[in-house]
Amino acid sequence: MIAKRLVVGIVVLLCAVVFPLCPAQGEEAAIEGFRLERVGGDVSISFSITHCFSQKMEEAITAGFPTTFNFFVKFYKRRLIKDKKIAARRFRHTIVYDNLKDTFLIWLEETGREFEVQDLEEAKRYMQRVKELSVTKGEKLEKGTYELAIKAELDPVKLPLRLESILFFVSLWDFETDWYYHIERVEP
Repeated sequence: MIAKRLVVGIVVLLCAVVFPLCPAQGEEAAIEGFRLERVGGDVSISFSITHCFSQKMEEAITAGFPTTFNFFVKFYKRRLIKDKKIAARRFRHTIVYDNLKDTFLIWLEETGREFEVQDLEEAKRYMQRVKELSVTKGEKLEKGTYELAIKAELDPVKLPLRLESILFFVSLWDFETDWYYHIERVEP
């Protein structure tokens, strides 16, 4: 019994060393290139995620595993006692490799559009970029301070029960960004 636990412990330790925990080149995924635009009562944002693709993830995508990024956006008006939620959005970007056509299908939920591209690098750019996402529409922002929070994560990979115990290392290519915060002041 002790020998079995020792073998399992060594295998787990070996897998932790062989399969890196952080995505691309040991750097953590982060939100960058943030841009906010206010036109009238409309607030829209653009941003991208960096370091979200590891080599293992790319191999899984080209092997046919559907991969989904979840995005979370929250918009609050700051107040002394309790912040007022103005808007909250959750949306997804999904990529699937079609082996027969040798193409990547990308679905961007926030726009409702689907793209088909030949190149993995172009597919990755679609997956990690959010352009002109409408956070509020037609709402006049009152004078005050507003806070916008953004987060992205890889949708957990769900395998059939028997495969989960064999391929336990699949979770090692998960990523999750820290919350990105932006403060915006609205003057009359």
